Amino acid sequence: MTSRTRTVFLKELRETFRDKRVILSVIVSPLLVTPMLMVAMGFFVSQKVKADRAEHLPVGIVGAAHLPGLDEALGEVDTLEVRHFDTRAEAENAVRERTVRAALVVPPHSATRLPAGESTRVEILFDGASDKSRNAESRLKEVVRKVAEAEVDRRLAARGIDRNLLEPIKTESVNLASEEKVGGFILGTILPYIVILTAAFGGMNTAFDLCAGEKERGTMETLLVSPASRHEIILGKLATIGVVSILSALCAIAGLVLAVQGGFSAARSLMGTDLSIAYPAVGAMLLIVIPLALMTAAILLIVSTVARNQKEAQAYIFPFMIVIMLPAVVSSVMGPEGSFALAFVPILNTAIVMKQVLTGVFDLAFIATALATSVLYAVILMKLAVNLFERESILFRN
Repeated sequence: MTSRTRTVFLKELRETFRDKRVILSVIVSPLLVTPMLMVAMGFFVSQKVKADRAEHLPVGIVGAAHLPGLDEALGEVDTLEVRHFDTRAEAENAVRERTVRAALVVPPHSATRLPAGESTRVEILFDGASDKSRNAESRLKEVVRKVAEAEVDRRLAARGIDRNLLEPIKTESVNLASEEKVGGFILGTILPYIVILTAAFGGMNTAFDLCAGEKERGTMETLLVSPASRHEIILGKLATIGVVSILSALCAIAGLVLAVQGGFSAARSLMGTDLSIAYPAVGAMLLIVIPLALMTAAILLIVSTVARNQKEAQAYIFPFMIVIMLPAVVSSVMGPEGSFALAFVPILNTAIVMKQVLTGVFDLAFIATALATSVLYAVILMKLAVNLFERESILFRN
């Protein structure tokens, strides 16, 4: 970096951080607001799950006397309020009107088929558009399962058969992954998505202000007649946007780490594990996100260079937002061990590398290729931004 480029860079950086909006969007929001929202969301989700499990739900039963053992099984579930109906139509109407959340319909022939060793079929009526109804349906299924198991035990005992004959092989699963890897697997579904968005759009306000904003204010001409060349000016601006984007991603990662280390209350109740993240993985993610931040910084500067003013730049950025967000969204449903061809897909390759780092799955060939291609894309876009800035027909178009 030449002395004049460094001067432009420091000047733009100083003016950028004088803007309180930049401080709020780049530092305060990712570092404080996002973790607070995550912790609050985790708390309320955890409380809802607990409330759903403990909630007493009214359910309807038709033909309870036709299914031996049903009353006893229902009596063991203290969160179900049982109401008896004479016909299926009455139970169906009650479910539709939501006076009961679900209903179990037992056909009359069950009373004769089961003792005779035959099978029967029962119905569970529920409203798929209601969470409470789905919850009640799940509980009734569990009740029926217990009744069915009791019937199997009765039939086996009547024939003098040991139940173990039905399960000659029992399976026990042993999780060999460390807590960090399990936590990394869970965080890998959301963390790359958030980091990519913050790295991509953290420098958006800065980019629009440094070029389109200067055109709008009429200060671009003053800057161009300074001793610094256009090449030095654009490199200084590009470095400023890159620093802001990287800082935004860093604050997003730090904020998420604080939220995880501070205790994500919903983790154990919802996922059966505490979330944790290894600090080497955090450092690796910071290195991985640098090429991405430079690439998106170049895209933002290209848009800002072409646009006549900030309003026009905001209109132009929407197609780029879709292009950037689509791979980020796709990455949330993909595993860390993707096809090698994905290492050449911009943005998506960065997300998959992040997942590999978080879960401890190190495909060195994939990581090296993804980083190399990301750097190549960043260099190409930065050269394009420099070339556009040096063309007066683009910079001062009417």
